Amino acid sequence: MRTGPASIVALEDFIQAVQSQLDTAQARMTLKAQNDSLALTFAIRDITMDLKAHVEMRDGQVHIKPAGSGDTEASVLHLVFTAITKPMIEENAIQLAVDTKDDTLLTEMTDELSEEEIRRLERIGVRTVSKLNEMRQQGLGRSVGRITNLPIDKLERVLSRATRPMINDVRIDGERQGNSVRRQLRVRGRNLLRDGSPPRAMIDGRPVGIVQATDTEIVLAPRDGQLAGQMSLAHDDVASSEVWFDLSEEPLPPPVPGAGLDERMAPYPERFQ
Repeated sequence: MRTGPASIVALEDFIQAVQSQLDTAQARMTLKAQNDSLALTFAIRDITMDLKAHVEMRDGQVHIKPAGSGDTEASVLHLVFTAITKPMIEENAIQLAVDTKDDTLLTEMTDELSEEEIRRLERIGVRTVSKLNEMRQQGLGRSVGRITNLPIDKLERVLSRATRPMINDVRIDGERQGNSVRRQLRVRGRNLLRDGSPPRAMIDGRPVGIVQATDTEIVLAPRDGQLAGQMSLAHDDVASSEVWFDLSEEPLPPPVPGAGLDERMAPYPERFQ
């Protein structure tokens, strides 16, 4: 058996490794029964393990170092892995939404999270940004941080960056009112709403009013000089999206009978303007 610092592991990592291998063994047994049409004649219900190791505390975590042969000063950890039923899991587990194809995997956030930090989150079933955000909305952010040993502000930065507004297209639009035209900017993208609220919109550092908004489209009411420049959309001060555009010389599209603002888009009050 190896000795030295490399053999020292966190107790939770050891338990997770055993659990992972038990899950793999169970999956193989299931596939064998399904593919070979063989009846399962046995099942593993309980596993008892006596682990002789030295126990120490590091940064609030329990770490163990396997004892060598003839080591009489090591402690004995008595571990029992037992089977649980599906109703027991459903009764105690947190119900989380199913992943969507448009969701962002945590593996795409390697510039914010290390591979080890991603593995810690995956061990508690958090593999996507929406799962992490859902747990935060349920008030479990600090619990996630404590269990995974990740700072809560780091998790907030990951969420903020992954859910920042994304701008795909900016077009000029408007309503003709007699001889005058009420010019508007129609911005298409995603993540344009957070908790039902639109982002803060700026053009060249000046606020611009939001007339209507959905998660994939917002309608802006620009002032004079705001038909060109740098548009910025942000839900917070951590992450924002910027795009340069110039529609100052763009003609309005021809009017379409019955067209106008999408009535399905909920209007926002003056505080957003």
